[in-house]
Amino acid sequence: MFVLLMYGAMLAAPLWAIAVVVKLISVVVPGRRPDWLRDLLRWSAGMTAAAAVIVYTIGLGLVQWDASEAESGAGSSPATPCRSLPPGVLQQLTGHEPSYFPLGFDCLLDGDRVVTADGPYTLLNALAAAFALAAVLSLLAVGVLDEYQARAETKARRAIGTQVPPRRR
Repeated sequence: MFVLLMYGAMLAAPLWAIAVVVKLISVVVPGRRPDWLRDLLRWSAGMTAAAAVIVYTIGLGLVQWDASEAESGAGSSPATPCRSLPPGVLQQLTGHEPSYFPLGFDCLLDGDRVVTADGPYTLLNALAAAFALAAVLSLLAVGVLDEYQARAETKARRAIGTQVPPRRR
């Protein structure tokens, strides 16, 4: 199941990149609306959240791929990620354990010892976390920007002493 989702995420990644490039070009071109910063922050939050989902989905597919490959077929043992272990440690291998959160693949050794297998899982975990954090920070920036603008409007109304209708968002 996750492998199929991984293929979809791999197809979505180039489309995501194209959308980001087009948006960056539209920001550089003159003639932007006055509230372009708020819209850009909201759009950035959505796109970084989408990037986190894409990266994590690719990682889920890779973990399931390695787990499936290790459970059936000729040459399936030891599991592919565990084959990079040193020869002395490889002789003690008793099994494997995939991890879907956080992404990872562990090699089980004699004596209940666990060794983390090689693979792109650490990088994928870091990328997904970084994109998710960037999405949250972008949403917080939208909130801070809205609060700043609301306070500036209130201050301007008090300075004028008249009722200035609030801006529509």
